[in-house]
Amino acid sequence: MVEWNLWAFDKKEVYMGEIVHLAQKKIEKDKKLSKSKKKAPEAQTVRLWRLSMEIDDLIKKGVLDDSLPPDEISTIIAHRLGTLISCCDNPEELSKFCAHIIERMNSNRNTGEPA
Repeated sequence: MVEWNLWAFDKKEVYMGEIVHLAQKKIEKDKKLSKSKKKAPEAQTVRLWRLSMEIDDLIKKGVLDDSLPPDEISTIIAHRLGTLISCCDNPEELSKFCAHIIERMNSNRNTGEPA
């Protein structure tokens, strides 16, 4: 009978220890989540994202619905981008940056893969 009581006591301690341990893990997890939670995006970021989605929709429509060749659409976009860059404060630096992005987007990719 004494052995059984000791066993029950030991089991109770392990169980309580597990509860305390799990509670501590939950507190640590909640702290990590609160630290890792990102701030809400700024309004301009949201507007730029929406514009990006609209441009994607126009390109898809041109290629899929209107059967326009992607090469021609790319040429038009490059022309429009050049015009837009010329209105910026530092067009040479922005041109180099955009060229770098274009090169990076097209290296080590198979044609047709998402960006």
